[in-house]
Amino acid sequence: MIKKHFLLFLMYLIFVYGLSCSTITFNNKNQNDNCLPVIPHGCSIEHRYQTLVKPFHIVAPSGNKVYGLIRCPSPRVYPNQCFPALIIIPGALEPGRMHAYGLKAKSISEAGIVVVCFNAEGRVSNSSNDITSEGNEDYNGFRHQDGLAEIIKYVKNLDYVIDENIGIYSQSYGISMVAGCVARRPEISVKYIIDIEGPSDSFAVCLEPWTLDRDVTNDMSDKVYRVFGHYSLSRDNSEENMRFWAEREAVRYIGKYRGNYLRIQGTWDHILPPKRERDIKEFTQYPLWWQNKHAVEMVNAAVKGGVPWVRINLIEQGNSVNKTYHYNDRPHYLPGSLAESDVFIEAIIELIRAE
Repeated sequence: MIKKHFLLFLMYLIFVYGLSCSTITFNNKNQNDNCLPVIPHGCSIEHRYQTLVKPFHIVAPSGNKVYGLIRCPSPRVYPNQCFPALIIIPGALEPGRMHAYGLKAKSISEAGIVVVCFNAEGRVSNSSNDITSEGNEDYNGFRHQDGLAEIIKYVKNLDYVIDENIGIYSQSYGISMVAGCVARRPEISVKYIIDIEGPSDSFAVCLEPWTLDRDVTNDMSDKVYRVFGHYSLSRDNSEENMRFWAEREAVRYIGKYRGNYLRIQGTWDHILPPKRERDIKEFTQYPLWWQNKHAVEMVNAAVKGGVPWVRINLIEQGNSVNKTYHYNDRPHYLPGSLAESDVFIEAIIELIRAE
């Protein structure tokens, strides 16, 4: 009899633990009363959702069609369930639509998240299966930002998406499109932004930090000029150049956002100096541009602008929420470089579950 009671108690513990660490929890808030909202849990789990990839397009305010792909838990396998959504914005001037077939999107979606990828106007990859979005390249300016706003509206209306739980995962220069969008279109609410080492202003975008202690022959800003057709404001303060960057400097806009803002920053930035310890030794002045200053500028601007929740890096780094930093008081960065890191699924799930 004692053995039987012990086995029953053990089964009860397993059942309770299974509930606490399952992939999902539930709430009752969504625009679709017929769907059951499903929220990923932060525990380590083996269960993975079956996913599929679906095409979509929207018509941007410019009148151009913008093409994308959605990777989501299969509505056929999980009927009447809805999930949080994550919109991925690639870095540089990269197209994003085909990222839906990549390992990152697959991993995120299998955790129970709808992943949205798209080509901004004028962009396409070299894949034969990709589709060119209409219009010309806008370098993440107002036209691209307004297109992103339309995509957010489209995703909110999907039956299998929790309309109050949509976030954006932005890589590098993608933050210029994201920050401008959420600041200029506050009526289109976004729950959270994850900013992966995005540049704060034209000085950072144009790689000017590399020029601070190097010969002109090593000037990398000319390489950026060949892509953008513009120098930083520190080199060119003409009215035309000021108008161009007025649409595209993320630090001007992030403080107007009203959601959760998480900045992810490695010790060695993916493109700005110092990218590795050897870079420090090559310069006569240290720190070259006090290390990761662009990350601190974004965080400080967000806090000072009134963003309700701001943090740099994961819980493990121990940085406080809504703290500002300066030269003698810097945050803790992720060790190494982000090339050595995972897709930050734990950060995504933390912000999905945040109140």
